[in-house]
Amino acid sequence: MLPTVSKTRSSISTSRPNAMFPQYLRRIVKWQQMDIEYTFWQMLHLCTAPKIVYQHTKYHNQTKNQWARDDPAFVVICSLLLAVATVAYCAAYDHSAAHAVSVVITVSLFHFLLAGILLATCCWFLTNAYLRKEAPNTCVVEQRVEWLYAFDLHCNSFFPMFVMLYGNFTVNDPFGSFMHNFNP
Repeated sequence: MLPTVSKTRSSISTSRPNAMFPQYLRRIVKWQQMDIEYTFWQMLHLCTAPKIVYQHTKYHNQTKNQWARDDPAFVVICSLLLAVATVAYCAAYDHSAAHAVSVVITVSLFHFLLAGILLATCCWFLTNAYLRKEAPNTCVVEQRVEWLYAFDLHCNSFFPMFVMLYGNFTVNDPFGSFMHNFNP
């Protein structure tokens, strides 16, 4: 059996490892191209049965030959849910509107996106540099971890934590101030 890819040929995935990233960023502003229903399905199953989400990711890899999501809807919806939860937090503790805006920006940009980008970059580098198995004399296609997949893993692990922490805050506020502020 002949190898499907030789090391001398240049392919898109080897010459440009993040070729999909600009397209991913362009899709963030196009709501018509986002699969919102599938995103909420993934969010539900990340909290109830994460194995199903992994199986669908594996099927996605088999059909499109990429591990990462090509749809930024998960990041957009997670950011919007973070903004709503942060506004609820600020409303519960009587912060000013300017303070609420700064807290929303801080939580969305720094705690979710910037920390996720930093963590995904570190894990992507360490995985590709040290955790890959080198098989020089086999007929196997060389696999590398995609950066967008590392960021997807961050998003997948962030969402159940978000539901546990922020969801429990609104239900089990220890001081009762959240419900107290909405009662006349």
